Amino acid sequence: MADKIEKETLEASLNEKLEKSKGMVFAVAAVVIVAIVAVAVVATVKSKITEKGIEQVDTISYILTNESKDLSDSDIAARQKKALDDLSSLTSKGGVVGLRANMLAAEIKYAQKNYSEARDFWLKAVEVKKNAYTAPLCYYNAAACSENLKDTDGAIAYYKAASEAEDFLLVDHALFSLGRVNESAKKYDDAKEAYNKLTSLHSSSKWADLAKSRLIALSIAGNIQ
Repeated sequence: MADKIEKETLEASLNEKLEKSKGMVFAVAAVVIVAIVAVAVVATVKSKITEKGIEQVDTISYILTNESKDLSDSDIAARQKKALDDLSSLTSKGGVVGLRANMLAAEIKYAQKNYSEARDFWLKAVEVKKNAYTAPLCYYNAAACSENLKDTDGAIAYYKAASEAEDFLLVDHALFSLGRVNESAKKYDDAKEAYNKLTSLHSSSKWADLAKSRLIALSIAGNIQ
């Protein structure tokens, strides 16, 4: 009789523990479901915010460029100012919105011949989305700004960064420019390296032909072996 009572008590205890365990499993499952829903909501909200940001940049760009060919210089300047004002809240954002906002701001500053600020915006565009396919273009444009600013070291650094992306559409031009700027800085071995990379990468391009002629000229002048 005692054994039976003890057995029934043990079974009751086990059943109670199983029920509690079942409750814990359900509780964990509920937490996971809540977490999944929360992630989905955050992703949806983030997506909507991104879409809104892209729409804002597109609208700013449209207003800036729409039927602009017949505008006076003062009207163009007014549009540029408004665009930069409207972009100011977007250039600090990350992701594709920050990327596009900074690139548009850079284009405006470059058109205004404010090469220092244009370069800052192009480099910021790289910073906010470093692995974007636009990074080599931003580096290339930053190099062009550096040349306008007589900053040879900056031009070399940014042309080099642009030329390291071999699938970049302007890689030939970037490599030739890298060689040319190194030449002007009398860094002849570095110029030779850039020209040789260009001729080996795309030997039949017009930039490669120019690079070959520069290699011959440098060799005749005794600047390279």
